[in-house]
Amino acid sequence: MQQKGLARFNFEIQSKSVNANWAEENLKTIRSLMEQARLYRRAMAPLALMVGTLGVVAAGLAQLLGWVGPEYFAGYWLGVAVVSALAALLLIRRQALKSDEAFWSPPTRRVAQAMLPMLAAGLGLGLFELLEHPGSRDSVRLTAFWLILYGGALHAAGFFMQRGIKLLGWLYVLIGLFLLCFSAGGSPSSINENAVHWLMGLSFGMINLTYGVYLKLTLEPMETE
Repeated sequence: MQQKGLARFNFEIQSKSVNANWAEENLKTIRSLMEQARLYRRAMAPLALMVGTLGVVAAGLAQLLGWVGPEYFAGYWLGVAVVSALAALLLIRRQALKSDEAFWSPPTRRVAQAMLPMLAAGLGLGLFELLEHPGSRDSVRLTAFWLILYGGALHAAGFFMQRGIKLLGWLYVLIGLFLLCFSAGGSPSSINENAVHWLMGLSFGMINLTYGVYLKLTLEPMETE
């Protein structure tokens, strides 16, 4: 009986030790994820400001150069997207070098993999639009799909960040759905192409700018040792 009691006592001690170690490991994981989320939130602020600025400037440049009409829209904004993506990669690389961190770290890779399907779908839709005859293109409908897919990409990336980026993703999805309903009631020939460029500048430009300013104003100070 004493041996059985001693064995049971040892088993309970070992179980408590395992549970304590498990809880400690979970706490470390949660703290690490929270710290990484803060770092990504800090990195998102200049990224959103840069992308937003490019969106507004691109909308104004299209008006200045007279690149309006369905024959310009898809190709022009695909070019803007490529420039924005390259600028974003350069900015992320600069931030990584400044922080002495790996550029293509496992967390960054997971975020990129989460966003890639939606972004690839947006690229595909833009390329399909270029194959259409200009008279049958619908810039508002394409903008709506781009907004929905971009919102989905942001929401997918939100698993690693605070919930603000998920709410931003939902905002883009809702705006895109509204535009999709609007385009369903009209014809491509009735679209004001000038307004569509400014719509892109407002959605991909001003909204990102506003989000970047919000992040800048609400950033928590970095902890110092």
